[in-house]
Amino acid sequence: MSKFMKDMLEQPEAVRKLISTSDVTSAKAEGLDFHKVLFTGMGASLHAAEVAASYLRSSGIDAVSAEMSEIISYASDELLKRYTTIFLISQSGESAELIRFIQDNRDLLRRMALITNSCQSSASKHFPDDRVFLLNAGDERSMGATKTFVNSMVLMLIIAASKTARRMDFSKLPSRMEEALTLDVSWLASLLSESRERILVARGFGIGVGRMARLMFAEVAKISLIFYTGAAFRHGPVELLIDKPVVLTLNPTGATYDLMKELHSDISDKCDLITLSNSREESVETVFTSEGLDEVLASIPMMNVLQKTVEEIARKRGFDPGAGVYGKKVTTKE
Repeated sequence: MSKFMKDMLEQPEAVRKLISTSDVTSAKAEGLDFHKVLFTGMGASLHAAEVAASYLRSSGIDAVSAEMSEIISYASDELLKRYTTIFLISQSGESAELIRFIQDNRDLLRRMALITNSCQSSASKHFPDDRVFLLNAGDERSMGATKTFVNSMVLMLIIAASKTARRMDFSKLPSRMEEALTLDVSWLASLLSESRERILVARGFGIGVGRMARLMFAEVAKISLIFYTGAAFRHGPVELLIDKPVVLTLNPTGATYDLMKELHSDISDKCDLITLSNSREESVETVFTSEGLDEVLASIPMMNVLQKTVEEIARKRGFDPGAGVYGKKVTTKE
């Protein structure tokens, strides 16, 4: 069994452990000012943050997510001072951008909070305990993030939910993740292994997962997956259908479910189309998962389906899933 597969199968239990400490997390979050919130990180950490930022915006809170390296080089000090809380997200707490961001903005440390999997990291030493939120994902062996990505999403949603009037039910999530990880995806892995364009389309809370999937296909299977948001796909990239690509969509029931169904209707005869959905009313080929989950959480088991698929693709291509050829688990050079 590959390291990536081992990490992948441990995700539901890692989420259970994290959910069991949600009261402690929510209490710690009480001291944070959510008037204007910035989430920043790199790679998987950034993509996980996009879900929480979307959730907060949908709840009326001013929140954005932005790549840390771009903030370092292209954001002014005056702009950063406008944020009342800045979340720094890093699984290792050691990435080059994170260390530089902290060093460059020491005067803003009191406004920062760290989300990490290691309380002994270089970054953690700059913060008091009440400003460090641990992922509690356990040791992650592979280069492609699995446990740390999902736990980052869930932890930030727990924090975000504690600052809104909305309540989120996480109780069914681990079992739905387990169900997703038992699905036979060999047919999907074979389809996506073909030498043609692969496109993933998602909207809303699925956007962070879509961008993470793009990264995961590159890291683990060493192949390209193009990602577009649902509306953006219609604004030009729809021309890619000329070569009959494989198109995947994430379409949980929610605010844009009908819009995505309309997209399916418009493109289904122009590509091999598969949707991941928790609705049985889809008229196209469907991987059914995330049953009964709120739209905010439904994309997580869908990510598990894609993880299992990419692991199989990597093995088909002769790669050790989760092992880097040129990249490393922790990026120490900006």
